[in-house]
Amino acid sequence: MYKKVAMEQPADGSTVRPETAHAAADRATVERVLSGDMESFAELIQRHQSAVYSHMLRMVRRPEDAMDLTQESFVKAFKYLAHYNPRWAFKTWLMTIATNTAINFIQKRRLQTVSLEEVAEPAAAPTRSHAKELEPALLVALGRLPEKARAMFNLRYQEGLSLDEIGAMLGESLANVKVTLHRARRFLKAELERGL
Repeated sequence: MYKKVAMEQPADGSTVRPETAHAAADRATVERVLSGDMESFAELIQRHQSAVYSHMLRMVRRPEDAMDLTQESFVKAFKYLAHYNPRWAFKTWLMTIATNTAINFIQKRRLQTVSLEEVAEPAAAPTRSHAKELEPALLVALGRLPEKARAMFNLRYQEGLSLDEIGAMLGESLANVKVTLHRARRFLKAELERGL
């Protein structure tokens, strides 16, 4: 059985997750960087580079672009580190920068997506043997989602962020996050069923 963790209640009434060891380490590293130890920023890069790159790759689907956007996200994070609000986990703040960087890139480039029919051949029903074939179809279907819906889907199901964190990152209400994720799941299910 899972043990429930009590949520802290700040004076303003909002709910904050208990601080994790990683969040505490990030906060201490940010303080060192802001105090003049610029070399400490490398620790933040090392700690979060894989997560940011994975998120970027799911957003733009091209490794070269994902690597460039990952680097751009860290440059922006360094440049605006003085504006970081320690009320939020550093990773949440960094993923907000990464998500916005990816959305801006996609809007500028308007990546062409491959139709689902070109990737997945029709089959009777998905089975374990078709799991490997289903993944490319899912990636294509994800690519067809609007940028914000794709970002929300990736943040929720790949990064494991809470609905509240996603809303705060993207400046959306909790209700809008829920509706967008519901519509994204429904869209993806329909696309995959059509391709199967």
